[in-house]
Amino acid sequence: MLRDRLITAAIAIAILVPILILGGVAGVLLLVLACSAMAVSELSRNLSALNKGPSQLVIFISGFLVLIALYLLPLDRTLTVFVWYPLVILLIHLFLYDVIENTIESVVQMIFVTAYVVVPLGHAILLGRMEIGIVWIFFVLVVVSLGDTGAYLMGRYLGKHRFSTHISPAKTIEGIFGGVVGNFTGMLIMKLVVPQLPEYNLLISLTLVIAIVAPLGDLCASMIKRRLQIKDFGSSLPGHGGIMDRADSLIFALPATYHFLLFAGLSATS
Repeated sequence: MLRDRLITAAIAIAILVPILILGGVAGVLLLVLACSAMAVSELSRNLSALNKGPSQLVIFISGFLVLIALYLLPLDRTLTVFVWYPLVILLIHLFLYDVIENTIESVVQMIFVTAYVVVPLGHAILLGRMEIGIVWIFFVLVVVSLGDTGAYLMGRYLGKHRFSTHISPAKTIEGIFGGVVGNFTGMLIMKLVVPQLPEYNLLISLTLVIAIVAPLGDLCASMIKRRLQIKDFGSSLPGHGGIMDRADSLIFALPATYHFLLFAGLSATS
């Protein structure tokens, strides 16, 4: 298990780092498009209204258009996407389906998948459009990844006290503590590598926010998997499961980071 995790992490680093550094925001868009498509596929195939027929095509196309809009629209107008998306999905059902019995279930599940997967991951694009945006994306990835690693190692080798036997029996209090240590280790590494990051009081506050929301994202994913009666969303990443199993913490951490920076007064550049 640990060996598979390390190999998968090494491959991910070899892919992500060059694309983010050389590709800039366009590279971020490509990564988010690819990851979102895989995550949407993993989640939707486990949902009754989206696992067959035209629903999957609609969710893929609509998610693609949402991400393109986040890339192209002026940042102060991206709210338009979130306001109109559910209404457009409802209109699509009006013209697409001859039978209305499944409309409510289909509309709700489409909106859920987009709101839970596409929009949060799309915040990587919004982060990338900020000043030193690529650095902030690396910050989130490093802080979350080292937090996950710390939680895994501490929970596996020292974990004794279960955190939530109902939602995620494998999670331990010791693992959560190890995750926080990993989060702040990642913050310190990023500050040493990129000295132009803001002062430590802002970074500490941001890291604390990530340390809180990232495990909550993990627990929410576990809750959904328990409800769907599945162990993992997919199997594309050996040692991790699928993209959804790897991105569950980022789904919470990316929006939290973006909006934290906005409230902290760091303005976007485009």
